[in-house]
Amino acid sequence: MKIYQFLIAGAVAMATLPAMAHAQDAGQVQDSTQWAHAPAGARQALATPDTQPPPAPAMTIDERHDGWVAIHHSPDHGLHTDLCIAGAENEVLMVRADADSLQMRSADDHWTLTPGSTGDMTVRIGAYQHVFHMQANDATTLSVDLKPKEMAALLNEMERGQQATVEYGTRTVVNMTLNGSAPVLDRFRGCAETNHFADLGHAPDNHSSPF
Repeated sequence: MKIYQFLIAGAVAMATLPAMAHAQDAGQVQDSTQWAHAPAGARQALATPDTQPPPAPAMTIDERHDGWVAIHHSPDHGLHTDLCIAGAENEVLMVRADADSLQMRSADDHWTLTPGSTGDMTVRIGAYQHVFHMQANDATTLSVDLKPKEMAALLNEMERGQQATVEYGTRTVVNMTLNGSAPVLDRFRGCAETNHFADLGHAPDNHSSPF
């Protein structure tokens, strides 16, 4: 499972995924590079809770349900967020937002893509159908830049639907459940809006009032 690595796309050095799974119970993922490159004195101080609390993790899991996960990245120990990401842990559908772009991504460890190559990926959810013109970031990852309205429409359908069909060209079809995606994608919307990356609207039928 490499959703974290694929979505962040070089923005930070990522810890290995087994370490992420171990950190799940705490709701956090520690960026191990902070420890590996810290001076010996700093490592000793960080290892001694009585003298100094450990730094906040670079990656934090915000929501996780039924194979869907939303996380955000902070470059300064939690003071600011520079990346919001969410998606299916099987890597078929993932979304990413930062100050520069909104993206949908799809990945598979078994692919051997040529970086820069392109192809069409069709997403069907109920009556919704859209063809996305994807480009290979690397050997295993496809991505496409989306406008806020395009991403909001995709999120709406994913949160309403129960199942999605993803077709790569005319050769490969993947069916996947959307159960559990709604709260994860709603958290992603909030992350993007709070950090002024994009206004992606609100989840369908999600009305909030203090009264």
